[in-house]
Amino acid sequence: MVKPITVYWACWEDTWMRASKPELVSKRFYSKGIKDTELRSNMGINFCPAFNRSLKNLYAVKSVYDYSFTIENNRCVSELYDQKFFDTHVLIRSLEKRLFSFNNKYLFFTDEKSLEMTALLHPTFEENAIAERCMPISGSFDIGKWFRPLEFPFVLKKEFDKFILNDQDVMYYVRFHTDQPIVLKQFFVSDRLVQFINGTLATTHSKLSKLGTLDDIYALFKPKNLILREINQNLL
Repeated sequence: MVKPITVYWACWEDTWMRASKPELVSKRFYSKGIKDTELRSNMGINFCPAFNRSLKNLYAVKSVYDYSFTIENNRCVSELYDQKFFDTHVLIRSLEKRLFSFNNKYLFFTDEKSLEMTALLHPTFEENAIAERCMPISGSFDIGKWFRPLEFPFVLKKEFDKFILNDQDVMYYVRFHTDQPIVLKQFFVSDRLVQFINGTLATTHSKLSKLGTLDDIYALFKPKNLILREINQNLL
């Protein structure tokens, strides 16, 4: 029997209780009825091993907010929440290039020695405003060797001036690069875990940082056992 891998996950937002467990994309896709019982049917994509392998350990991550902003007169305007929410959740990387980040802070971590995760993949099989309007910028890192929240960087397509995010819409996909099954366990982000998060972020964002590669970052990561102990004390 193949040993499953435990992946701990959390949403580090005030509205964290609205966060739903990441869902297998294969389950979501095939629930649309795009499959057949006959092997040689034109609709029998569920029999394609190459396609099914592309869905292996691919999970959909949902938003916990309704939010939107519009580009008007070379600035971003939103009628939802307040300026503080905008400042803490929206990063304007380049208005000219329509490059932004939206903070909807999910965390993934594992007790395995190493597990590569690719995050922020385009939600290809979703029918929502993110899939229609945004080009997410994906990236990979080892969730067995680093502890940091995800943000959602994206390019707003040129034919749209409004970013729209609906509560419980899938924002992006995450892929765990393993053939072993994944067991997801949710945890609460305690004050102690926030200290670890701030420490890892400060390490990479410091102006004094000379870290050039992910391996440089991983070499500095020392508190894994302390983080796992705290996570296990805050499982939901």
